[in-house]
Amino acid sequence: MSQNAGPAELFLNLFKVPELRKKALFTLLILAVFRIGRTIPVPGIDNIEFAKSFAEQTSSTWVYSFLGIYNALSAGGLTDFTIFSLGIMPYISAEIIFQLLTKVVPKLEEIQKEGQSGQRKIRLYARIATFPICVVQSFFTIKLLTSQANLASAVVWDLTTFTAIAMLTMTAGAYFLIWLGDQITERGIGNGVSLLIMAGIIASIPKSILGFVQPMLDSTIAPEVSLDAFLSLSTLLVMFVVITYGIVMITLGRREIVIQHAKHVRGAKVVGGQRQTFPLRVDQAGVIPIIFASALMTLPTILFGSLGHAVEGSPFWSSAFSDMNDAFNKGGFSWTIMYCTMIFFFTYFWVQLQFNPIELAKNFKEWGAFIPGVRPGKDTVTYLSEILRRMTLAGATFLCLVAVIPNELPNIMIFVFGDSPSLHENRLFFRVMGGTGLLIVVHVALDLVQKVEVALIQRNYEGYTGMVGQRKR
Repeated sequence: MSQNAGPAELFLNLFKVPELRKKALFTLLILAVFRIGRTIPVPGIDNIEFAKSFAEQTSSTWVYSFLGIYNALSAGGLTDFTIFSLGIMPYISAEIIFQLLTKVVPKLEEIQKEGQSGQRKIRLYARIATFPICVVQSFFTIKLLTSQANLASAVVWDLTTFTAIAMLTMTAGAYFLIWLGDQITERGIGNGVSLLIMAGIIASIPKSILGFVQPMLDSTIAPEVSLDAFLSLSTLLVMFVVITYGIVMITLGRREIVIQHAKHVRGAKVVGGQRQTFPLRVDQAGVIPIIFASALMTLPTILFGSLGHAVEGSPFWSSAFSDMNDAFNKGGFSWTIMYCTMIFFFTYFWVQLQFNPIELAKNFKEWGAFIPGVRPGKDTVTYLSEILRRMTLAGATFLCLVAVIPNELPNIMIFVFGDSPSLHENRLFFRVMGGTGLLIVVHVALDLVQKVEVALIQRNYEGYTGMVGQRKR
C-alpha cells in the first residue's frame, strides 16, 4: 500500500483488509446503537409534544440558544429529551478538569508519569467525577427546561417524580455512552468518545439542509423566498468548503524545529551526531479553547435571563437585566469581543499547561541534543517560548475566526439577500456546524484517517517481516 493513498483507496483498503473490516463494521454497529438510543425518551414526558414546543422557541431565546448549542456539541438528544440528553459532555468536562489538575497537583502528576497504568488511574478518577457532574447538570437542565411554560406542559408526571426519574435516567445514559465509546476505542477504529460527538453533529445536517431545500420545492411559496433559500444554501456550502479547507491547513500546519544530537566517542566508534526535527503544531490547543469559552459565555446570558424572569414585577430591574441580556446575546458586539478574549485566554492557558519550554529544554539537555545556533539552557527556553507565542497567536486568531464568522454570517446574508425564513430557522445550525462543530468533525476525521493509515502500514510491515523470517528459515 502506498503511504500517500488517496481517500478512495484508503476507504477501499479499509474494507478489503479482514481485520480492519471487522473493526469498521463493529464501529458502525455501535454508532447505530447510539442513534437508536437517541430516539428513546426519558420516562414521564411526551417527547413529541416537547420537541414541537422546543422547536417553536425563537433562535434569539436564551434558553434555546444555550441548550441547542450544548445539544449539538455533546452528542446528546436534549431537543427530544431522550435518555442520552446529557450526551458525553460530562465525561469530557471531567477529563479536562483532571488534565488541568495533573499540572498543578504533584500527586496526580506523579501518577500520570507512571505510563499506561497511571493513565488508567486518571481515567478512573475522571469517570468517578463524572457522576456528580451528571447529577448537577441533569438537575439544572431539567429545571431550566421545565421553567418554560410551553415545555413544562409536555411533562405527564408530577414534577418531583419526573425530576428524580429523569436525573437517574440521564446519568445512566451518560455512563452508557462512555461504555459505548470505550467499546469503539478498544475493538473498533478511532477514539470512541470523539466519534460519538462527531456522529451527533453530523446527524443534525440533513434536517437543516432540508430546511433550505423545502422552500425551493414548495410551489405555493413565492419565488423570492425560494431564491433566498437557494442563495442561503449555496452560501452555506461555500462556507463549509472554505472553513473546512482552512481547518485542515491549520490542523496539519507544523513548525519543524531542527535539533542536533551531540557526538560521543565510544571506543573506536563515534556515535550520535544525527539531526532530527521536533514538530510544533499551529493548532496546539485544538478545539478545547472554544469549548471552554462557549461554556463560560453562556453564563451571563443564563444569569441575566433568569434574573429578568425573577424580577418581572420591578420595571427598573427587569429592564436593566433585559438590556444586559441583550448586550451579551449571540451576535452582539459585547458578546463577540468577550468571546474572542476568552478564546485567546484559554488558548494561551492550555498551551502553557501542555507545552512547557523549560521542561522541553531540560529534556533536550538530558538527551544530549541542542538546537543549532542556540545555546542550551536559558537561550533555548527563550527561543522555544518566542516560537510558541507566535504560533499560539496564529492558532488563537484562527479559532476566533472559525467561531465568530459563522455567527455573523446569517446577518450578513440577510443584509445582502434580504430577510429569509430559512435563515432564521437555521441560525443555530450556522452557529454550531459552521464553526465549532465543523472544527470538531474535521479534527476527528483527520485522526480517524491517521489511525487507519497506521493500521494499514503496520499490517504491511508485519507481513513483510513475516516473509523475511520465512526466507531465513
